[in-house]
Amino acid sequence: MRVNFSLLFYLKKPKNYQTGPVPVYLRITIAGKRAEVATGRECEPARWNAAAGRASGTKEAGKALNAYLGIMQMKV
Repeated sequence: MRVNFSLLFYLKKPKNYQTGPVPVYLRITIAGKRAEVATGRECEPARWNAAAGRASGTKEAGKALNAYLGIMQMKV
């Protein structure tokens, strides 16, 4: 039996968002059923690559966030 499984990291802006960092969420989809989990990390929207689901750039903060997201992905 095959089951479709996917992971997606994305930014979720609050309704009253003005500027600043935005929380990063993880969406897990299994057989069409979705669950969202907050990662506990934040990222600037200008530094987020939506296609890759990761932070862009080579600064230490971006590398640390990407390493954390990679560890979360492996745990799932």
